[in-house]
Amino acid sequence: MDFMTDHDVQKYKEDGYVVLDGLLTSQECDELRQRMAEIVDRMDVPEHCRTTFSTYHDEQLKTQGNADYFITSGDKIRFFFEKGVFSDKGEFVVPKQQSLNKVGHALHAYEPLYKNITHSPKVQGIAKKLGLVNPVILQSMYIFKQPGIGGEVGRGRWPLTLSLVLLEVSSC
Repeated sequence: MDFMTDHDVQKYKEDGYVVLDGLLTSQECDELRQRMAEIVDRMDVPEHCRTTFSTYHDEQLKTQGNADYFITSGDKIRFFFEKGVFSDKGEFVVPKQQSLNKVGHALHAYEPLYKNITHSPKVQGIAKKLGLVNPVILQSMYIFKQPGIGGEVGRGRWPLTLSLVLLEVSSC
C-alpha cells in the first residue's frame, strides 16, 4: 500500500517533513503507547541527566548545547523532560509519566516494537517514494504532548508522534 501521494512528496521537498495521517493503524499506535508506558514506568534517570528539552534556540544552547547527556544520545535511548517538572532539589513535581517531552534517539535500534515499525514495508515504501537509494534511519523519537505543560506545539496536540529522521547516504 502506498502511503505517500505525489502531493506528500512535494510537501516533503518544500518543507523538509511531511505528516502522514493514517500511516499506523490504531492497533499499532496502541502497542507503541503501551510499550512507551512500560519504558517510562521503568525510567530511572540520575539527577545529573535530567535534561530539559526546549525548541527555542537560545534555551537549547544553554541547556543542551553543553549537556553531554543530550549530545551523546544519538545511539541511545534517553529521556528529555519538559521545563518546570523538577523542584530545585531535582525531584519530580509532576508524575513522571507527565514529565517527558520526548524519548529518543535510538528507539529504532534497541526497542523491538519500534524497530519493526521503523523497518516495515510501509516505511521502506516511503523512502522509495522519496527517491532515497541508500536510506539510513538517523534517529527515532517518541514525542509526548503533555496536557497543560510544555512548549509550543506547531500542529495542535498530538497524542502520539513517532518521529523518524531519514538520511540519504551516498555509496562510497
